[in-house]
Amino acid sequence: MKTDAKAAYLQEEIKRYFPEAMVEVPEHLVANMTNNPDDRHVIAAAIVAKAEVIVTVDMDGFPREALAPWGIEAWHADDFLVYLDEQNPGTMIKIIWEQSNELKVPKSVPEIIDKLETTNLNRKNRVPKFTHTIRCQFYAEEIVQTAKKALDILSIPAPEGGRCYEGTRYRLWQKGEILTITAKDNRGEILRLENGGIGGYLSSADVEAFQNFEQSLEDELERVKIQKSDIS
Repeated sequence: MKTDAKAAYLQEEIKRYFPEAMVEVPEHLVANMTNNPDDRHVIAAAIVAKAEVIVTVDMDGFPREALAPWGIEAWHADDFLVYLDEQNPGTMIKIIWEQSNELKVPKSVPEIIDKLETTNLNRKNRVPKFTHTIRCQFYAEEIVQTAKKALDILSIPAPEGGRCYEGTRYRLWQKGEILTITAKDNRGEILRLENGGIGGYLSSADVEAFQNFEQSLEDELERVKIQKSDIS
């Protein structure tokens, strides 16, 4: 009953805020669809609404061959959210800020990002690319400053020009106004600063690693200061 009540509430909210999204779907059109019977009404509704994209986490329910005759594509929610973020820079993280303030039990933006990434038991419902992108926007400035500090203290000349630091988990590289961070776990480049813009994909483990790295750099700088003081 709880699930039915939630479903009914969601339907009422959709009708309230998006009345133009309601469409009547003929039964004969549903019967003519070729995808999973449980999902045929969705494609039929998309046809009636003249939609070009179906956003779903159930990609298996919407095979390309069932959609192509109608000029419709299926996008995973993860890809769609990343697309919206790219088309509207800054808007998605602003929305998350607003949501964090409207929750009955307030949560920080990092907590909401982590929840989007990890709490759903159904793995296909997660949106890792989107959460990594938003996490990058939230923490990028902080991590770039840590990377620059590390390069100032620990860098060596890079074979390709510029300077670099080869850590156990990450490679930091800077040449002019370009700075990159590359993970050594086969993910490749996870952050890039170029022409004043920052982009990339950060996991919660990346954030934690650089926060710990920042503390170790501070400890190292303090140790050097003490040594210089003792010498003088």
